[in-house]
Amino acid sequence: MILASEQIVTADGVRPGELVVENGRIAAVGERSGAADVLDLGRRPVLPGYIDLHVHGGGGAQCNTDDPDEVLSMARFHATRGTTALLATTVAASIEELEAALAAIAVCTGRAGGAAVLGGHLEGPFISRRRPGAMDPAVFIEPDRRLLERLLRAGDGTVRMMTIAPELPGALDMIRALVAAGVIASVGHSDATYDETRAAVDAGARCATHTFNAMPALHHREPGLLGAVLDLNELTCELICDGIHVHPAALRLAFRVKGLSRATLVTDAMQAAGMPDGVYRLGGARVTVSSGRAEIAGGGSIAGSTLTMDGAVANAVAFLGISLAQAAVLAAGNPARLLGIGHRKGAIAPGFDADLTILDHELRACGTLVAGEWVYGPPTSLGG
Repeated sequence: MILASEQIVTADGVRPGELVVENGRIAAVGERSGAADVLDLGRRPVLPGYIDLHVHGGGGAQCNTDDPDEVLSMARFHATRGTTALLATTVAASIEELEAALAAIAVCTGRAGGAAVLGGHLEGPFISRRRPGAMDPAVFIEPDRRLLERLLRAGDGTVRMMTIAPELPGALDMIRALVAAGVIASVGHSDATYDETRAAVDAGARCATHTFNAMPALHHREPGLLGAVLDLNELTCELICDGIHVHPAALRLAFRVKGLSRATLVTDAMQAAGMPDGVYRLGGARVTVSSGRAEIAGGGSIAGSTLTMDGAVANAVAFLGISLAQAAVLAAGNPARLLGIGHRKGAIAPGFDADLTILDHELRACGTLVAGEWVYGPPTSLGG
């Protein structure tokens, strides 16, 4: 397959040319060849496929389920919005419910037809009752290595990230255990001080879950978790770029501090993403969605989002004043690096997986390829 576009977003910038896809990988990126069998995308931008590290659901499905088909349905939906790979993310629940969800997620890894499910992201249950967000603090527990081992066994290597509150007793030992198991430890849903967060980083934590949310506000004498997240170069910040979770000005401040290499766009999307306003579920909680804003039913905390990755990228360009190439780093390059797969995903370059997102003139996804296969947008609908 050969794709041609006036705007191919590579690590070296945006360029016109052709992409050659063979056996699920990018075989070459070069000048237009004039070959007859080229799919000409005109000025539609071609970007490295988006990788969402934090997504609870979408298209009417959610990840807190024991049904693999529901997880796959979520992955198929997000492929229609430009996501080519994701971490299926659970909210805190009982250990038994999380074991069942991880077993379902494990079945989905390696399955074709939608965004690739790379594994699971456990948002809890080892988090602070003082910062529950939309989750039920009754199911939160203090770090317990025995329970952690149960979760890691349930997923059989499926767990790729865990959000943990570093101030909890035993949290630092748990972070070390996560790192030893190849799992990314992310700080969040936490009241940690600056020093407690620094200790978590020293233990191996490398990410901050939905920065600004479910953590104390920044104070100039007590910088706390947020101050540490912004200050410590080892931590990559998840940013929910929907204009609801974080004001655009705060997003700009975070981006100026962290720079292009230490921020990543996530959706935190829940079941209602891509669906009409109404009542939905986030784990066991009832969520009311009105004008795209998701809140715990009856009033209360923001409960995930209805954001998709193509929306996050378009918002990043608008809110942060960055180029499309820079937004691609936040949506693809940085999450791939954090996951340890930056050598094969997250960029358009020879030898990389042919995970590609094609956008229209409004930066909405109009075509998605995963491992060189169309999972959204048949080729006949894209030409011109």
